[in-house]
Amino acid sequence: MYANPHGMGPQKGGPGDDLKGGFATCAAAMVSIIATPVFSEYTMPYVIWLAEDHYDRETVKLIAFAWDIIAWPMTFFAARAAIVTALTMAGVYLAYRMI
Repeated sequence: MYANPHGMGPQKGGPGDDLKGGFATCAAAMVSIIATPVFSEYTMPYVIWLAEDHYDRETVKLIAFAWDIIAWPMTFFAARAAIVTALTMAGVYLAYRMI
């Protein structure tokens, strides 16, 4: 087939290639470092309680350990999505105010 002209087709690169994505990734990493222990502290009792109803003691320990590991990506990606949304909304607001 024919090659795509310049500027057409899927975008290449990662989330940090543009200014907004790079800032959101960096800020989300900082927010998740602060928020993950709090999130894990408040959700761990519920996860353990739920696991104790369905699994044996060794599996509950494994689930608690896995929850500590899973908590960081959950808070990181939630923070990144919130920051990207906030930056987009701020940009739209400023563009609207300048019109």
